[in-house]
Amino acid sequence: MAELSFDVVQRYDSEDGIEIPLLLFCGGKETKATAYVDCGASDCVFSNETGLLLGLQIETGEPKNFSPASGGTLATYGHLVTLEFYGIAFESIVYFAKYPGLQRNLLGRNGWLRKLFFGLVESVNTVYLSPLR
Repeated sequence: MAELSFDVVQRYDSEDGIEIPLLLFCGGKETKATAYVDCGASDCVFSNETGLLLGLQIETGEPKNFSPASGGTLATYGHLVTLEFYGIAFESIVYFAKYPGLQRNLLGRNGWLRKLFFGLVESVNTVYLSPLR
């Protein structure tokens, strides 16, 4: 049987989900944020406010609409940023909400999960992470 090994073993405390503290970098600027792992999200989606802290002109990015489970449409714009968390860093397309007020940043399959080896033991609130090599 193959043995699994990971670079990062991290406990999480949130009852609301798997919260990951991040640094985002773009165009020489950086900002701190938190985001939640969402295996059901196709892409990474962040608040408008986070994009503005990076100095982005949100609407110059690649437009993409999402249909959240709560209904309606979420208009976003994609930008290439660097995500850094627990000593792991990589570039990714992240979509920023067109309008302020998005309550939760999401780390989805494209741009995050597909760039990692990701393990989860929910019963002990622990995630296991390594970058793809």
